[in-house]
Amino acid sequence: MSDEVEAFWQGNRRGLDPANSGADGPALTTNDSFWLADWCQVCGHTFREADNVHVVHGPPTVVRHHSPTLPCSGLVTDYDPPEDGLSRAFHAAVDAANPLPPGTDAVLLLPGHPLLLPVIPRRQCAFCSDSFRPFESAVICPCSPREPRCGLGVHRDPGGGNTCYDEWVSNGPLLTCPTTFTKVEER
Repeated sequence: MSDEVEAFWQGNRRGLDPANSGADGPALTTNDSFWLADWCQVCGHTFREADNVHVVHGPPTVVRHHSPTLPCSGLVTDYDPPEDGLSRAFHAAVDAANPLPPGTDAVLLLPGHPLLLPVIPRRQCAFCSDSFRPFESAVICPCSPREPRCGLGVHRDPGGGNTCYDEWVSNGPLLTCPTTFTKVEER
């Protein structure tokens, strides 16, 4: 491909996703990124807004996560860990300010949890369709969270910016199970 043709296509990609250069290399996932909500072929996690990625505009085009927590590009070399105590305190304060509704339990998804099985693509939230990542919180079986009957998960992690469960039930309790489509029993 000639330099002029490549420059045209790079400009076209930049016009479609103005926050990024359109060139090969690191990029930030935005609402305009064509890979948003697609999944990484290395780790199986979905690409979310604000995810750092590495893009190679093919053919074929290859997009991979590019961060210390998801180093799928294989090009992450240096990493300054965040201030862990401050981060934990912030997330705890956000969670405390937005407590769970009565009768609902959320679980912390630790490595080994069934929602984190290393399948490609990964298990996804029933509300936002983003994959579950380690150390996020989720409500399991949203129509019967105290006595889960299925493995359906919905994010409930306000400290991490995932308020899917709260948004899902904001108009009142679930009336029908999203898995079996049967009527939900009164709590």
